[in-house]
Amino acid sequence: MKFIHFLFLLTCSLKLQAQDYRIHFIQDGKEILPIAEHLTLAKKPFQIQVELLKADGVFGNCSWSDSLFRIPLQQALPETELIQWKIAVEPENNTDKDMIVSKSSYFYWFYNPKIDTWHRFDPNPVVEKGRVLGTKSISSLFLSENDNTETSSLDLHHVNQPLYLLFFLMDKKNEKVIQRQRFQIDWQ
Repeated sequence: MKFIHFLFLLTCSLKLQAQDYRIHFIQDGKEILPIAEHLTLAKKPFQIQVELLKADGVFGNCSWSDSLFRIPLQQALPETELIQWKIAVEPENNTDKDMIVSKSSYFYWFYNPKIDTWHRFDPNPVVEKGRVLGTKSISSLFLSENDNTETSSLDLHHVNQPLYLLFFLMDKKNEKVIQRQRFQIDWQ
């Protein structure tokens, strides 16, 4: 019995120390909750809030294509070992207020106040008790195709198709995707 109690405490302890994050979608000051991985937004600015709990950052992808979205959560993403090399460059402090839409690249939104002098969130992420709350305001989409050789900007008012977003963490060796979440954004 004592051994089982020890295993229970050890398991709980390991879960508390694990990396973790939460994603929140905000529009007009209200959180829009996903239903079965889907959410509907108006064609106007919105925010993605990333709550980092014992994680320095979160990886992600935003695409018109649902090819990554359709991969079952328990199945690995393709070319996982290359994800860290496919991170798109974004301006610091989210000065352009856009989100990269690309079938082949990823983003990494991070903030560790002890070591990072810049980040990809809006200015002044909230840091309290080991938790970071970074907000990424989105007023347009930056479309990037063919390894960034074809780019354009699209105002949210002109979006006419769903967006597919993935968020995930990588293990310490950047070899395995963990804690993947996916969202489909439809527009009204």
